[in-house]
Amino acid sequence: MKNWSRIRPKLNLIIDSIMFVDLAAVAGLGFLMKYVLLPGYKINEIYGTNTELYHWGLDRHQWGSIHLYLALFLVSLLVLHIIFHWDMIICIFKQMIAGRKTRILIAVLLGITGLLLFAVPLFVKPEVAELERKHNRNRVPGVYGPQHDSLYVERHENYIQPSDISPVSPKAELPDKSVQESVKTTQEEAEEVHRHHYNEVDIDGTMTLSEISGRYNISVAELAGIINVPVEYANERLGRLKKRYGFEMDDLRAFISSKSQDTDK
Repeated sequence: MKNWSRIRPKLNLIIDSIMFVDLAAVAGLGFLMKYVLLPGYKINEIYGTNTELYHWGLDRHQWGSIHLYLALFLVSLLVLHIIFHWDMIICIFKQMIAGRKTRILIAVLLGITGLLLFAVPLFVKPEVAELERKHNRNRVPGVYGPQHDSLYVERHENYIQPSDISPVSPKAELPDKSVQESVKTTQEEAEEVHRHHYNEVDIDGTMTLSEISGRYNISVAELAGIINVPVEYANERLGRLKKRYGFEMDDLRAFISSKSQDTDK
């Protein structure tokens, strides 16, 4: 016991020192993720699209994981700190609050509050809100330029170009007005169908191929084949895969849109 009484103050000092360094690291990583490694929407505003920020080769999400591990380590050190100072805590607690029942009530309330703050976030269901895509949300094959149509037509056999509905030669005899209106209506209906299905595809860089497969009932192999990504990366975020393989999210949206249209038929 005499040896323990000598070792205990030194051990407390070591634990307190590690806690201080760990707390400083947790705070520093919080500042890093808040003010340096900005979230996606702020990156687009400042640096433009298709940009990702790194520090020492790690992105914002990877630093967030390290931040979590350091926070859990800090909690474990805090528990040790409380255990080693338990007698002192009890003594001061009794001096501050005379009534035994009051002390028990306050201790129970503190324990429940700490437990709720620690555990409740693990069971919270997030509020889902659909965000409007400013640039790609309403871009529909056949309407927004041949550079996108060529890729879409190459991968989707059932797609019909608006110009394929009624090819008219400049020298050919023009059809009557009713035929022209019918062709125009057919073209508008085809474009509206494509627009409807395309706009219903809600995917982003935070999702994985496995999540998309479950949402739209399309096999992971088909989705991976469209963007030329190995199937074994089905559980990795699309944002990271996009940086590695250089595909376009719109190709994936167009494919899912065409599959949804085929299902409706």
